[in-house]
Amino acid sequence: MTDNQPAPTSRGAKTYEMLWDCRFCGSKKLLGKTHRYCPNCGAQQDPNWRYFPSDAEKVAVQDHVYVGADRICPACSTLNSAVAEFCGNCGSPLTKAAQAKSGESRERGSGETFETEDLKQKQQAAAMPQAAAVPKASAGSNKKWIIALVLIAVIVGGAIFALTRTTSGSAYVTGHHWERSIEILSLQPVPGKSSCESVPLGAYGIQERYEQVGSRQVPDGEQCRTVQINQGDGTFREEERCQTTYRSEPVYGYVCYYVLNTWLPSRSVNAQGDKASAPRWPDTNITSSAACLLPGCEREGGRSEKYVLEFKGDGDRTFECPVDFSLWQSTNVEKAFTIEIGSILKDFRCNTLKPVS
Repeated sequence: MTDNQPAPTSRGAKTYEMLWDCRFCGSKKLLGKTHRYCPNCGAQQDPNWRYFPSDAEKVAVQDHVYVGADRICPACSTLNSAVAEFCGNCGSPLTKAAQAKSGESRERGSGETFETEDLKQKQQAAAMPQAAAVPKASAGSNKKWIIALVLIAVIVGGAIFALTRTTSGSAYVTGHHWERSIEILSLQPVPGKSSCESVPLGAYGIQERYEQVGSRQVPDGEQCRTVQINQGDGTFREEERCQTTYRSEPVYGYVCYYVLNTWLPSRSVNAQGDKASAPRWPDTNITSSAACLLPGCEREGGRSEKYVLEFKGDGDRTFECPVDFSLWQSTNVEKAFTIEIGSILKDFRCNTLKPVS
């Protein structure tokens, strides 16, 4: 079911009797609504021993008005109607009465049949004492967890502190270099397609074609399942739940194919040097005019530049730092700087670079 499909619809609801077995005399397949007491030994019905019948065993309940799951008297365990205020057997108030189990369900597809529900597992669960509650963690166990979490926090915090901790160092400039680059764009024929109402300006070689442009979901019948729901009053409701099924159907329309001249990166030109050669932009060698709009025409794209100071630091280790042009231009060789050095990795932190006055 997709998000835009409607929820399954329910129809044809009918009410039938649940079955139950008397665990005192062994009588089987007693009727949940009709036989509130065992007709053979008089034992009271246990709602935990109700189960669904097979299709062949179903007994319909005529003119049934459902008011809710049975209420179990807390004093004598007698089953009472959901609307009863006092127990019909002992007269005790039912304000704190528990409800019989309800809401259990099963379902089958079209062409399948319901078999008698297997009560064996349910009987075993009812006969067994309630599983012991999971013991609460002891104070000692909680303490161990707290200690473990504290240790993990200390280790992680220590690692972060160690990686971010720095020591002050010194370095001096040993050289300069610069790089400048210009991206060159060329006008290139690029094939494309769109709806014929949105062909871009300047497109040429336009061809109109009628073809599939998408698909849509159309109703294609329905899929139904029969569902049985325990109502908790000795009956179950059986209804058919159907979901509309859909098939994918192609959608056709007119599509226009075309060619559009588009500016795309084709090459780059670069220039580099040191302090001895003043930074300059490289020659682009573009021969076409700025007004050229034919395939193969070229024009400038983006420009980039980088200025780097070369250093020798503590321990005669060399490193480089990119800096802005004004600092690069005003800094001479052997100029001293201070810089922070990572305590663990011994890396030079260029963002902490400061000239010594």
